[in-house]
Amino acid sequence: MIKIRNLSKSYGKLHVLKNINLDVQKGEVLAIIGPSGTGKSTLLRCINYLEIPEEGEIRIDDLKVDYKKITKKEIYDLRRKSSMVFQNYNLFKNKTALENVMEPLTIVKKMDKKIARTVAIDLLEAVGLADKKDHYPSKLSGGQQQRVGIARAMAVDPKVMLFDEPTSSLDPELVGEVLEVIKGLAEKHSTMIIVTHEMNFAKNVADRIIFMDGGLILEEGSPDEIFTKAKNPRTTQFLRQVIGQDA
Repeated sequence: MIKIRNLSKSYGKLHVLKNINLDVQKGEVLAIIGPSGTGKSTLLRCINYLEIPEEGEIRIDDLKVDYKKITKKEIYDLRRKSSMVFQNYNLFKNKTALENVMEPLTIVKKMDKKIARTVAIDLLEAVGLADKKDHYPSKLSGGQQQRVGIARAMAVDPKVMLFDEPTSSLDPELVGEVLEVIKGLAEKHSTMIIVTHEMNFAKNVADRIIFMDGGLILEEGSPDEIFTKAKNPRTTQFLRQVIGQDA
């Protein structure tokens, strides 16, 4: 489904991603955990070219791209196959919830506006916000804004959904509603890559977990393997530091 090979990214002399190799199967939920500043979000952003890697290849479904020779059409195709849900919602402030979800339907998928409206309402219904369709972001809670962001990401019917710390900007009491929507997507076997600091969520929802540190994938395995049988001392150290905070 998804194959990433030899992906590298630097900011000046800082080597953020070091020769990353990663496979994700269709319908798999992959959680990425690790300390801040280790390249987790950069990896996500490189997948759909929001960050520009120095080198590497990616394959999503039938699309194969060499980042060194990528064309504008390939960038467009890459972004049609992968949708990003951002930390800070990134909604259009001057558009209603409905209009935000309609945007990729009319712009990316070139859908007729009447049809796009119907589809967008169905997507808002799926995240429990059909009754908020005419509300602007300023009138929505952080959790509601993030759920609109998820509906918008779903709109292009992507092969993979990318979640970049989807709850990090939320007040604690709003985290649960967003995690429930993501959990619902997981139960429908949507392919997802989720960067998260919510350890219990990763443990309960992910099929597989990778631990990153220093721009490298240091360990990967099932939730049970990572949380109870980690082999890398750095993984164990990290989990000991954070697991109590997430309990």
